[in-house]
Amino acid sequence: MRIEILLFLYGAVCVSMIGFNLMHALILRGSEPRMARRTRRMRDIICLQMDRLAQGDALEDSGANRLRKRLQNVNNLVAFDRALCSLDAAHAPRRDAYMTHLQPVLLQLARFYGTRESIQTAYFSFFLSRHMLRRHMSVQPLQEVLLGYMAKENLYCRVNALQALCAFGHPGNVAAAVEIQDRGEVFFHEKILTESLLSFAGDHRALISLLWARFPSFTPHTRLAIVNYIRFHSGDYPERMFALMQDPAEDKEVRLAAIRYFGRYRYPPALPALLAMAGETDPGRWEYVTVSVTVLAGYRGEQVTAALKQALHSANWHVRYAAAAGLEAQQMSYESLADLMMSGDRYAREMMMYRLETRRLRQERG
Repeated sequence: MRIEILLFLYGAVCVSMIGFNLMHALILRGSEPRMARRTRRMRDIICLQMDRLAQGDALEDSGANRLRKRLQNVNNLVAFDRALCSLDAAHAPRRDAYMTHLQPVLLQLARFYGTRESIQTAYFSFFLSRHMLRRHMSVQPLQEVLLGYMAKENLYCRVNALQALCAFGHPGNVAAAVEIQDRGEVFFHEKILTESLLSFAGDHRALISLLWARFPSFTPHTRLAIVNYIRFHSGDYPERMFALMQDPAEDKEVRLAAIRYFGRYRYPPALPALLAMAGETDPGRWEYVTVSVTVLAGYRGEQVTAALKQALHSANWHVRYAAAAGLEAQQMSYESLADLMMSGDRYAREMMMYRLETRRLRQERG
């Protein structure tokens, strides 16, 4: 009897789940036509106001207030977003003028959505990052509101707020936002932070200078993101990166990122240190050896070639692979590598043969 009751309950749960999924699918199916109608109405409103601006008239205060009230509904905000995206390139100048005149409305909306649940705040930040004019708008109060968004303990809200601030292109506000996220309890992955900084629309030199001035106060994962950001944008920091890679008190990942900097920007004074790291035999430091060997691929000279050949005999597969790739990058022929091919180290020979054969096949395929 108990088994029958359990089976009955299990069947009831399954039927309930199927019913819920069907109802959810029907609701979603019906919501898309409603959103399409909202989008068309929003597009009509936008086009009407753009026509007024093109004729030299100002936006109606009553119309702006009605729009603000409408956009306080997140569904209407989504429709407004889609309507703006549907405008083609021919509408770009008029759309930009329209968005400029909407600054007071957007500032009020920013304050409103700052009081809503985090997912709505995050979406409004995303909306700003897509549609605000970059570096051409006097919107400091709006950016201050976005800095307040950065203090929310919601990852999506903070990411979208940072991306919106990067789109505005004000280095001081972006540096302040990085500092706020560094103090937060929600983990902000360094790759997300680096990609956001790379999208910065302002003066990268000014932003890097501000971030570097605060560099010692940041946590290791933020320092790692900043070093990677600098590596992609500026060759003006070799001395500081050189000091960073040699600092034993620094976090390992930050030191490795500093070493990679010299793979992008050649710095002869760093060559002896790179050769020394590539020659280390401590198995626990294989990551330093691998990254150093990878960086040496961009340098030339007998010492570099000898270090790469020596690394090819490493017991670590990653080191051997990096060394083989480095020797391949040196454009060395089979004859130049005769000592390796004739050595008794089968693993080194096979790794080098694999890289050379790969290079030959690529050349044959054009």
